[in-house]
Amino acid sequence: MADTPQAAQSGRRMLLSIDAAVCTGAGTCEAMHPELFRVGPAGHAVVSRTELTAPEDIEAATGVLDVCPTEAVRLALADAAGQA
Repeated sequence: MADTPQAAQSGRRMLLSIDAAVCTGAGTCEAMHPELFRVGPAGHAVVSRTELTAPEDIEAATGVLDVCPTEAVRLALADAAGQA
């Protein structure tokens, strides 16, 4: 995982995703930040936006990352993931 607080302050682009193979659809992410997450019809979380640039969105995603019961939330620097 990237150093997300530092990334938020430096204006870096972050990529948000859910590992559907691990997600159980607990809904913690959606309850905390419905603007970023929702539990889809398949029973696991999906992200509303994959690319985050606003510091408040990165901080919100980081908060969910810390409490997801199955650690299914993924957050990575866009540059580190091979994105331009």
